[in-house]
Amino acid sequence: MRLLRQPRLALMFAGAALNEIGSWASIIAFWGYAAYRFHSSPDQIALVSVMWSAPGALFGLVSGGPIDRYGPKVVMIAADVVGFVAAVGMVWSTTYLQLVTMVTLSGTAGAFGRPAATSLAPRLVDDTELLAANALLGLTTQVALVVGPLVASVAISVWSVRAAFVVDAATFVVGALTTLPLRLRPVRPVDVHDGAGATHGSGTSDLWSGLRLAWRVGSVRRTLLVGLALFGSWGASMVMEPLYVRDVLHRSSATFGWLQTVFGLGLIVTTLLLPRLGERVVNGRAQALSVMASAGAVTLYLATSSLVAAAVGIFLWGVLTSLFLPPFYTLLQRSTPADSHGRIMATAGMANGVAGLVTTPLAGVVVAAVGVRTTALAVAAGLLAAGASGWLADQGAANSESRAAARAG
Repeated sequence: MRLLRQPRLALMFAGAALNEIGSWASIIAFWGYAAYRFHSSPDQIALVSVMWSAPGALFGLVSGGPIDRYGPKVVMIAADVVGFVAAVGMVWSTTYLQLVTMVTLSGTAGAFGRPAATSLAPRLVDDTELLAANALLGLTTQVALVVGPLVASVAISVWSVRAAFVVDAATFVVGALTTLPLRLRPVRPVDVHDGAGATHGSGTSDLWSGLRLAWRVGSVRRTLLVGLALFGSWGASMVMEPLYVRDVLHRSSATFGWLQTVFGLGLIVTTLLLPRLGERVVNGRAQALSVMASAGAVTLYLATSSLVAAAVGIFLWGVLTSLFLPPFYTLLQRSTPADSHGRIMATAGMANGVAGLVTTPLAGVVVAAVGVRTTALAVAAGLLAAGASGWLADQGAANSESRAAARAG
């Protein structure tokens, strides 16, 4: 990609990739540390996981404000510093409570750092390269999904569980150092139209401004509502996937790991191709189609008893997820002015987190009642309905804009 020929951008993407790899290594490590060092019970393991992911949902209303006020670069560096402190704290944790506290601090760093990172692209590249920049940022996370657990395994095998935390701490330092040289474009407060003729200022910084802007701007509202369905399916899959491999496919945990690798390959291959697809995938109808097609992927993966069908399904789910996410962020960025991107990206992150917090326990209840395959079909039906609604809503908005343009002409 041409963006990697620019030294500062290439350095930033490399730093982001290392940072994500370190974070995934840390996740594997704190699960293992809780289980083997502190002999934690299942509910304690669950608590550690929740305390890492919950800040993304809980701080969505507040994390965007500092990003828009001080700039994403400052917030990213601050988040890296906090993440470094948390990683070092995990190295020296001697009790379960200390580990949970440091994990929560690490999750909080991510709750501010992730929306700051997704706010960077419009301040670094031209609009014509925005999709490519978002794809590259997405690729850093996708590579980490595959490489991070491997790094953790090697570090733990060669040294100890604590070594994975040391790796995470080092990557936070690298992340801060690669962010420092970036030169961001200045932004000015801009008024935006909500699609219904009304104009709203974007420069307010109160607690609810991100949510209000997301709701008032029609294209942002439609994009987020369609995204909620996909986010919810990811939360439900966290419960369904290991149970599906065990109880439906009757395979070992090694098969589960192999299937996750197949998912990662679908993500990575498609993300690399996204800049070639260009503007064809950056619109509301393409987003809706990705969500509807995900219903088929979920059905193949989680509602059949064939390992081959499951492998095809999870690969397609990776492909469709990649077709959705970078264009999702590109649409949100183009629909709102740069001085509100922190709040909009934080709102998107909160939507993802809240959807997961709701659907993960709900899926556990439903799976216990009706089984994995029936639950998967229900999730697929929800994706199909959400995608179809998004398609119709986007088509209706396009028709309204055409009529308005005709009257103005």
